[in-house]
Amino acid sequence: MLGFSLPVGVAFFEYGSNVHALKTTSDFKRWVTNSSYLVMVNFYREGCGFCKLLEDPWEKSATDLKHMVHFCAIDTEKAPALAAKASQKYGIEIKGVPTIVAFTPKSKTPLPYNGERTAPAIKGFASSTMPDFVTRLSPKTLPAWLDYSVDSVRKILLFSEKSAPATLLKAISSEFRGRVSFGLAPKSSFGILAEEYGVNSFPALVALRRPEDEFEEDRWIQKNFGDTRHAVLHLAGGAKPSFRSLEFWVMPFARAPRSKKYKPRTSSRTDL
Repeated sequence: MLGFSLPVGVAFFEYGSNVHALKTTSDFKRWVTNSSYLVMVNFYREGCGFCKLLEDPWEKSATDLKHMVHFCAIDTEKAPALAAKASQKYGIEIKGVPTIVAFTPKSKTPLPYNGERTAPAIKGFASSTMPDFVTRLSPKTLPAWLDYSVDSVRKILLFSEKSAPATLLKAISSEFRGRVSFGLAPKSSFGILAEEYGVNSFPALVALRRPEDEFEEDRWIQKNFGDTRHAVLHLAGGAKPSFRSLEFWVMPFARAPRSKKYKPRTSSRTDL
């Protein structure tokens, strides 16, 4: 369905939009190919009436799921080379516009979206399709997951009453993919361990120290861990956590492990 036409000059997704307008191959690589997130891509053209009807739901979805799902758009008339290349490489059938597909790092083939063109429907699909890089732990698999001699990537436990991470935690696991290993520890199986870490409300995050932390600056260790072998962030009660607040808490633990002791810089200046 090609849709009815609109007068020329109606611009979509300009400056200030939460939708990323992809115009070049570099744009596509940055937002889609190299992404650890779910990326929703809308192939459209500005003169299409049905594309215009989708503009507001697409923008609202991008705004409501900001930082958690990336929403992009490719104008098939203004960026025909990019649209054709993406279509050919990923086998996307653009028989008409708008055409919507979802790219996920866990699949080489994009998923077509054929649902309703409303914000609730689009957000529902995106939330349920989001990848997560959270290991589901059991008492049997926990010791191997905790073994820093095998993998020096920081370990953060997610203690939860649920069997799957929430949308926000999925997004955080995407943001820190490869830098932090998240493990889901259900309360039903890890209640005693949670108490040992001082977790008495759920959900909660527990960042664990690793051997390489001994090479860190003493001030950094004291700030992030104090006198313990772990750091706790309680997510229940109080203000609802945001993506930015969780990112801010996780960020210090995501640094690459050091291989030698930190030495503060000394000035070579000699006072006369």
